[in-house]
Amino acid sequence: FLLSHLSLIDLALISTTVPKIAINLFSGKKSISKVACGTRIFFFFALGGGECLLLTLVSYDCYVAICKPLRYPIIMNTNICLKMALVSWGGGALNALINTIYAMDFPFCCSREIHHFFCELPAILKLSCKDT
Repeated sequence: FLLSHLSLIDLALISTTVPKIAINLFSGKKSISKVACGTRIFFFFALGGGECLLLTLVSYDCYVAICKPLRYPIIMNTNICLKMALVSWGGGALNALINTIYAMDFPFCCSREIHHFFCELPAILKLSCKDT
């Protein structure tokens, strides 16, 4: 169950960056709106943070399976696995919300061109007028 969620998160994480990179490479157009950039940052952080949390929870699942094999069905029941998946998705979304609000709150005053394939937090902070 947890590995299927990990696969889903990985598939979605790749889907947030690869299409824009392909469009930039084949069309030569490298512009992106502020809303699209914020959306991409949100999904990238949500899925990346969710993946980190889910990997941590999968390691706990392996620990229980190896160290307490007779109690594994009791400790890691369906309810617990569902809660673990929800915590990983929710924790990733919370992390992303905080980082996206932080990055998009700064005013942009210099060149709005990002010299990368996609929006990322350090590139956005370099465009800010304020001391970051």
